[in-house]
Amino acid sequence: MKPLPESGGNFLTKIASEYSHLFTKTMKKTALITGASTGIGRATAIEMAQNGYQTLAGVRNERDRQSLLDEKIEGLEPIILDITQAEHIQQLAADLSKRLKNEGLAALVNNAGINYIMPFELSEEQKVRQLMEVNFFGMVNLSKALLPLLQQYGKKDPKGAKIINVGSIGSAIGIPWEFSYHASKFAVLGMSQSLRFELEALNIKVVCVMPGGVKTPFFRKSGEETQAAKGLIQGENAEYYAKNVSQMWDNALNFERFATAPEKVALRIRRAIEQQNPRLRLVIGLDAKIINFLVWMGWTGLLKGQFVKR
Repeated sequence: MKPLPESGGNFLTKIASEYSHLFTKTMKKTALITGASTGIGRATAIEMAQNGYQTLAGVRNERDRQSLLDEKIEGLEPIILDITQAEHIQQLAADLSKRLKNEGLAALVNNAGINYIMPFELSEEQKVRQLMEVNFFGMVNLSKALLPLLQQYGKKDPKGAKIINVGSIGSAIGIPWEFSYHASKFAVLGMSQSLRFELEALNIKVVCVMPGGVKTPFFRKSGEETQAAKGLIQGENAEYYAKNVSQMWDNALNFERFATAPEKVALRIRRAIEQQNPRLRLVIGLDAKIINFLVWMGWTGLLKGQFVKR
């Protein structure tokens, strides 16, 4: 048998070296996360950047931007973004269209959100509207503005682009004394369901993340908001409202021991982004799973008893 012109090993090595770029080239993956200053948003931004994504982390002020820069994580790029400001969204969409014109946007994680604790009777319309602007309309407007970039990515990646909307187990049941928060989270789930149907043909998959309690500054903030709410309660039902608002906070502290680490939620979000067909509802945490089961069984009276005392 005649020997090869070159030894087999050298010949194959030369071919592999010359054409290696054809096998190693991968699609650039860019993700945008809103509300990335603390909690789930911050943990998700770090998780995505550490796993190969060019990650744009939306924050509302320079202090929070610098805090993320101090992490010194390659691929993590904090940006100033207020999703309630149309000009912020328009400018971001224009900038990303230039920057990602050949790749598109792999994932949008709509995480920004606020709470408002106050009995319905005493609630202020302006504060309710502000909550809806952040928790719902900001999510709607940003998703709509970035849809062309998500569709562009979906045309190139068989797994599709992803819109991850961070709802809550409060998307499944309305807890008293914070009606506007639950109204917004029900809206997030409803929008996610509709968009799941609408956008799947464009290879954009939509997921609603529904965590229970998460070990974030949420509990401290909720405590402060509870105290502030109690100070504003007045009228003939003041005693009833004040007692129950305090009861709600006591229960929140009890549930805190079951709270999930934000890093665990972030990991579940990344896995959903990387799946071919992630489920629509992503219920995370023991407390969330218990509540979801009680709602599914129709046993919501058990939950009412935890939050309403006559």
